[in-house]
Amino acid sequence: MKKILNYFLLASVVTLFVVSCKPDDEPYFEGESLLHFDRVAQTGADGVYSVTYGVTSPVSADHNVTAQFNQARSTAVLGTDFTIVENTSVLKSGNVLGGFKINITKAAAVAKKQAVFTIKSSTLNNASFKQEVVVQFACQSLLAGTYQYSTVNYFTPEGGGIGTTPVTGSVTLTASAVAGEYSISDATFGGYNVLYSGNPASATGVRLRDQCNTLSFAGANQFGDTQVISNVVVNGNKLTFKWTTSYGEYGTTTLTKANGNWPALN
Repeated sequence: MKKILNYFLLASVVTLFVVSCKPDDEPYFEGESLLHFDRVAQTGADGVYSVTYGVTSPVSADHNVTAQFNQARSTAVLGTDFTIVENTSVLKSGNVLGGFKINITKAAAVAKKQAVFTIKSSTLNNASFKQEVVVQFACQSLLAGTYQYSTVNYFTPEGGGIGTTPVTGSVTLTASAVAGEYSISDATFGGYNVLYSGNPASATGVRLRDQCNTLSFAGANQFGDTQVISNVVVNGNKLTFKWTTSYGEYGTTTLTKANGNWPALN
């Protein structure tokens, strides 16, 4: 009997340990729906963004949830860097997640401003955790990939006139450690190869920068020349632009995207 009691006691302790050591990061509730943010750090791209929140269990009726902006803890300025499109959100019966919408300006996204919010409801109690969210403003950029290029009207000040026969090939944009910047396998998109008879075959070291859909070049090529981009036009899956080096070379390139259309770049 003593051995049986010892086994029973051991089983009880193990069961208690398993129940109390639930791997979730926060308390679990089966009853009351308590209000909190589902993530304490969120990243919002320029334009309309939904700041999400949650409750600890599905609500049994509709509830109004109001966002409260904390200017003292924010670098973003309401009315200048962003506006609140929906200050009050309706959390529908049966749901555990909701959101309220803000509209982030392009300038604020480029400047990486941040806005801090709390939430409240007259019909829901707040949880004891995740009562503040920091929304980091940022520009979304998804330009990495390999694209087919066609370059025309290429020129070098060393003579030879303007080339009008299209030069074709492929170029790769590789995301760098800096958000929105990409290394370019050939920044003249075949221009150097034809202008200098393959020596050099490409321009390296130049990066393409995408700041909220506005394109620019950064860095210098292997000869110390910088580049500028102009006349950017998007037509479906084709992106056309003119590139010019500080040495005086230039060309007009069209990049073709195989899997969908380009974003509204400029």
